[in-house]
Amino acid sequence: MCKNFIINLIVSKNIKEILMTIEKWIESNEPLTLEMFNTFKSSILGVDSKNQMLFLKKVMSEIHKGQITLTVEELLEIKTFSFDTYVEFGKPKEIDYTLDLVLQTLQFINNKGHFPKDYKENYELVRNIADFIADYLKNDLEHLSKINLLFDSCPERTAIVRKKQDEFYIELRGKNYKVYDIYQGYSIKNQDKSGYGDLIVHHQKGIYTKGIVCLLEVIERKPNKKSDDYLKYGKNIIYNDKKYPFKWKKNTNTFLIMPDESPVESCEGRLSEIECNLSSQKFWWCYGRKCMKANQNDHSFEEWKNYTLRDFLKILGLPFEDKGYYIFVSEINRLNRLIDRIKCKKCSKVLRPSKQSNFGFYRVSHFHCNNKNCNDYRKEIYLTHCLNSKCTNVIDSRISERCENGLIICDACGSCCSNEQFIRRADGLKVNGRSIPQSLISLIEKKKGHWEKAECFCYRCKSKMIEKGGNYKCEHCQVIYNRNNVYIRQNKNYQNIVNQRSKIKPSK
Repeated sequence: MCKNFIINLIVSKNIKEILMTIEKWIESNEPLTLEMFNTFKSSILGVDSKNQMLFLKKVMSEIHKGQITLTVEELLEIKTFSFDTYVEFGKPKEIDYTLDLVLQTLQFINNKGHFPKDYKENYELVRNIADFIADYLKNDLEHLSKINLLFDSCPERTAIVRKKQDEFYIELRGKNYKVYDIYQGYSIKNQDKSGYGDLIVHHQKGIYTKGIVCLLEVIERKPNKKSDDYLKYGKNIIYNDKKYPFKWKKNTNTFLIMPDESPVESCEGRLSEIECNLSSQKFWWCYGRKCMKANQNDHSFEEWKNYTLRDFLKILGLPFEDKGYYIFVSEINRLNRLIDRIKCKKCSKVLRPSKQSNFGFYRVSHFHCNNKNCNDYRKEIYLTHCLNSKCTNVIDSRISERCENGLIICDACGSCCSNEQFIRRADGLKVNGRSIPQSLISLIEKKKGHWEKAECFCYRCKSKMIEKGGNYKCEHCQVIYNRNNVYIRQNKNYQNIVNQRSKIKPSK
């Protein structure tokens, strides 16, 4: 049978026949021989990208089973589609370079001799991948897509919560859920002439399911001038604009493990060295919170279609280290959030890093267009993540203005700067032996951060937003922020202001 596979492939005269021959082997139980691999590796470029990945996974399963031994160097001989090949056959709507990225990553780790163990080494790997993509596409950003390195997905975070006597739980389709007070924004009412007044924080009850927030049905709402609105709830959960009936439920446990919203695309949880103080169980730290059940699995060779990069590394005997690997996953998650922004708006070429920022949320925050024929050539562009931990927006200096403190305003929630952010900048300068500008010292001493004062601004004209109709609106530009996106950080000192609805005083 082995010879028949090879003969069929050799005599094939068109891509369709090659596809049929390789697909037949992929779905068969025929062991892989070195002769077959040497024949397949040159012909696989005629197969569509989906089956190219299946081919690599099937080859890995044969290595996993001990049917064949192949080195990383031999795997790199697999012929994939180059960008020029795609262009030769007419530019498609999408170019899938996943197979190339996976092989490039395996080569990097093999050459390195160990898996990147910290953020600095992982940055080198991520930069290598980003540069590879730019070179592969020859700066044709039209075909740039999010990076797929076969990571395990994050279907939802599995959270643990401490129960209190006054907390509510519901039963929905056989599962128990804790009912949260979901933050719905804030308003400042009874303002005096200086613009200061009572801070009112708004909530609506809801649950986390399937990685998203689902709110309880509200059947009556009564506004209140000095506290949150009065809400009367029905007996339905709203999911995708549809109503699902639930039952109120009692739970006698001291804690509850339950679904929570998904904060990332790929699972990046890092296993904690200590046990959870509530459950005495192990947990993973993910995006600032505990997850009790990370989606991180080794797959058997029977599950080869579900192989991930983690499986590839272990099957090939390449260096692997859990902590470094999931730092790598988190860095790719971050880079994917930037992908849609990393292009020049004038010429659509890939933006390149202009310098390394010591203080940005991402490892690279400053970019520029490297196209000499572009009107924005070498014009610096600043991209970073919003300081609002509830907001997933990427702040873009091409879109937004800066607040009076010099920080770029988020065009999704209006956040811009905080006192803690100023302190981090100063600490970063100290660590790197650089002097701290007097302007930054002044911001810290005078506590000029807008975050702590619950102020958000229009990203177009920098005007302070006002609450209207439950959302926040700029009266000059008609910019609107949904109250679900606007978020006040509930830190220890500021919580007292929220709870007591104290008068907000100017910083001294």
